[in-house]
Amino acid sequence: MPRLARLLAMNAVVVAIALISGCSGEQIVEGPERPDDRTTTSAAVTPSSMPLLLGFTLEPVAVGLEDPVSITAAPGIDETFLVERVGRVVTASSGGTEVVLDIAAIVGWDINEQGFLGFAVHPEFPQDTRGFAVYTNTDRDVVVASFDWNGERFDPDTRTEIFDVPQPHQYHQGGGISFGPLGYLWMSFGDGGGVGDRFGNGQNPHTRNGTIVRIDVDHGHPYAIPPTNPFIDDKEGDHAVWAFGLRNPWRFAHDGDYLIIADVGQDTAEEINVVRIDAPGANFGWSVVEGDQCFDADECNTEGFTEPAVVIGRDRTCAIVGGFVYRGVDIPEWYGHYLFGDFCTGRLRSASFEDGSVGGIVEWTNRIDPLGQITTFGLDHDGNVLVANLEGTVSRIVAVRSSG
Repeated sequence: MPRLARLLAMNAVVVAIALISGCSGEQIVEGPERPDDRTTTSAAVTPSSMPLLLGFTLEPVAVGLEDPVSITAAPGIDETFLVERVGRVVTASSGGTEVVLDIAAIVGWDINEQGFLGFAVHPEFPQDTRGFAVYTNTDRDVVVASFDWNGERFDPDTRTEIFDVPQPHQYHQGGGISFGPLGYLWMSFGDGGGVGDRFGNGQNPHTRNGTIVRIDVDHGHPYAIPPTNPFIDDKEGDHAVWAFGLRNPWRFAHDGDYLIIADVGQDTAEEINVVRIDAPGANFGWSVVEGDQCFDADECNTEGFTEPAVVIGRDRTCAIVGGFVYRGVDIPEWYGHYLFGDFCTGRLRSASFEDGSVGGIVEWTNRIDPLGQITTFGLDHDGNVLVANLEGTVSRIVAVRSSG
């Protein structure tokens, strides 16, 4: 998809704009220029000693990468792992990049939604040496596998396949992977592709397509099922499935007791879903519903569905790229906000997040350098926000403030 030109600048004061879409309306405000410009839906209060926020600039962390799609700060060592979709993990320094895992020979891809999709390291890394990868193999099925760290790099010969998810189509592979608060490994998988969920995976918890999966990689061979997974004691679904009814959850994030899922839509809506981690078994409704509207069902019965926290019309967006809730100190305007972007337009937005509730959307796009085709967000060891794009750059987002 071609990168769109930078969006037209808005006024310097907070302006609310209504987006009219076939799905629903949303209210968006521009990021505040001074503390008293804020509304209750914008940002955390800036300390009075903090200079005024003028905007943001991008500091390159790595350039010339081949489709960077995942960013992981490793606990225990001062490294941030950057995933290239072609099948490599690299680290970046002032001297350039260094490959620390190369599995390109076993990674297969034809389109942007395939390839090396996500990467996470064990919470006790490097004492626990394992890094966990999600990728499409040469048969174009999604594989989850671990690789051991030898102190300098991950050894491809230590590959241990955990499981695979057969893919009936080339689109909607998902690819999110992260450890949650209880030390379990969480992953997100798309519905397997095809227009309108043609394979019927969204409402089928017996398949791992269109789901959030949760497993215990510290017990069992190669994993165990957490005892609180929703289908562990019955035959109503796959034991590893934690939630279902998703289309293409490319990225998700944990914040305290909550899981936040950004699900890419089809015709009219992108959505942000929020669910407590002690509430397994959520059904987010795809493909009976898309966003908060009926999509494809003889009878649109939504009983038992978990409604999206935010529905975003697709008239000015095409593929939501989920980020995380910012808990840093350098950008107090973002504190307690869920950051997210859009692949096609490079839009950067946020929404306040508190006790599982998502507030109004704040538009930051005209306050930052063009971001390109955003693929993912991440944090480095100092808590700086990183963003990657399909053009091959990973950048640090830095606030620009007035001198006094």
